[in-house]
Amino acid sequence: MKKNIRKLHESFLHAFRGLGLCIHGERNFRVHLTAAFYVTIFALMGRAGAVEAACLCICFGLTMGAELMNTAIERLCDRQASGYDGFVRNAKDIAAAGVFICAAACAAVGVCIFLGRGVLWAALAFLTAHAWVAAVLLATVPAALWFVFRYGRIQ
Repeated sequence: MKKNIRKLHESFLHAFRGLGLCIHGERNFRVHLTAAFYVTIFALMGRAGAVEAACLCICFGLTMGAELMNTAIERLCDRQASGYDGFVRNAKDIAAAGVFICAAACAAVGVCIFLGRGVLWAALAFLTAHAWVAAVLLATVPAALWFVFRYGRIQ
């Protein structure tokens, strides 16, 4: 029993290591994380319901999971290819298309929630009523841009 628990613990450590590698090395994953952060903030300000919040969580997981799989495919392909290989290029392009389809579907869900359910208008009303929140949110933008474009780069 103790050996099984250790293996479970180790599998979580490996998963978190992989997540860290992707956060550190993949700009597109950082874009998805940053988008999830701001969408979550706006959903909270717009008082999104439990069903809307669950849909957003599924979308975040789907898109980030697809990006993780894409990264794994790209790294394996890069490791196996010695020079240009048309099959490797096709595999990488197809994996990237998978992420694009997931992200597009999630954007459509976001439009339905934020525009169709009025969450965006409620969030904007909240920001109008609480200008200090808008200022704090605006102040996070430079840090978000740094995270997306500079974090993980070799200095």
